[in-house]
Amino acid sequence: MKKKAPLFVCDICGYESTKWFGKCPQCDEWNSAKEIAEKEEHGFDTTKENEFIPLSQYEGNESQRINSQFTHLNRVLGGGVVNGSVVLLGGDPGVGKSTLLTQLCSKFEKSYYISGEESFEQIYLRNKRVSQASEREKKKSGEGINVLNSTFIDVALRKLEKKLNPDDEKSIIVVDSIQTMKSSEVNSLPGGAVQIRECTSNIVSFAKSRNIPVFIVAHITKGGQIAGPKLIEHLVDVVLYFEGNKETDLRILRSVKNRFGPTNEIGVFEMKETGLNEVLDPSERFYDIDSNLSGNCLGIVIEGNTPLVVEVQGLVVKAQFSSPRRLSKGVNPERLALISAVLTKRLNVNVEYSDIYINLLGGLKTADPGIDLPVAMALYSSFTDNYLPSGMACFGEVGLDGKLRSVSFPEKRITELKRLGFSKVVVPSKTKERLSKKVIDGINLFEYNTLHEALLKTIN
Repeated sequence: MKKKAPLFVCDICGYESTKWFGKCPQCDEWNSAKEIAEKEEHGFDTTKENEFIPLSQYEGNESQRINSQFTHLNRVLGGGVVNGSVVLLGGDPGVGKSTLLTQLCSKFEKSYYISGEESFEQIYLRNKRVSQASEREKKKSGEGINVLNSTFIDVALRKLEKKLNPDDEKSIIVVDSIQTMKSSEVNSLPGGAVQIRECTSNIVSFAKSRNIPVFIVAHITKGGQIAGPKLIEHLVDVVLYFEGNKETDLRILRSVKNRFGPTNEIGVFEMKETGLNEVLDPSERFYDIDSNLSGNCLGIVIEGNTPLVVEVQGLVVKAQFSSPRRLSKGVNPERLALISAVLTKRLNVNVEYSDIYINLLGGLKTADPGIDLPVAMALYSSFTDNYLPSGMACFGEVGLDGKLRSVSFPEKRITELKRLGFSKVVVPSKTKERLSKKVIDGINLFEYNTLHEALLKTIN
């Protein structure tokens, strides 16, 4: 039998090669090559020959989902926690990842918390702080949360194998965090690409074989990406990002990958002393309907399947230096530059020589193109020092030619605005054609073809 060639992997970026390399050709790091041993076993059944099976002949059931008792988490996951799924949860330090998972563990009959960062006492104190159940109710929930302090993932999984019962249906495993775990089969430091990949592979195999859901906590880099190579995101079933900052108590749980449901869905939480609480009506947290000062404009965006009303705050002031500043919080800076260029070229509004600031109230971040029109109106309102009519909102995409373009889900946006009591909505032309008569009744829609027309006829 032909001898297998060794496999060398860069411990920084995950680059693979069958030959040893001194300098990684992908990330240019020196002495980062680590040799890993290829395993003989794999996830396919080799005891019998498999055959192609038509999908029409499949008689199995859909993936069984477990209610997490968090409405927002269920929506982000696509309807609940799927048995055998592996969920990767990333976020900034201190945003509340461990708090969220501790509260999630308390919702299950049995949970197993593998911690490589915190001691047993720290997890106990956090669980005591966020738990809403009495001591009597805790005893009724079976064994409750079982904690294991270990940084060796293979040791932890062997102990789990002995601990789990085949009859356990509502159980969950938490690994906090994957960067602290290491496998005895790999000779490299924890947190490297080789260790992260090996540990994640072992966790995925364990979850699929035992049909138990696993949540993995992951650190993120300064650029906002999960630390380690992108391969770790390919191995898991669901990738969630927990977003938030120290200036606000709001936390946004966003899905960027989901094999069992829609992506880009969000859930909104509020951080309190007793833990995380769900915000049942998140639209009311991102705007102030009484704020009608210059530079403020209300818009509505779609995050996943959820419409959110958001207040766009714009400020245009005289440039303090030779190079004007462009600062954007919540909106892509490239879209801000595009809109400012359209205002200068198509409307002769000379904002290009001014400092421009854009902020979305509540710390919300969005990539919805429907935010273009609210941003343009906020900038024009601040530049002219005029205000927008109270009780008015708008949405629409702004093209380079200055025309307003239609955006997705206009009926869902207007229905949300009607529910919140808005009476006036500025929209791109031909939007009414896409709406049902029931949605149009009771609200005034103002259609405009160009940005120039919308600004002149809306802002006093």
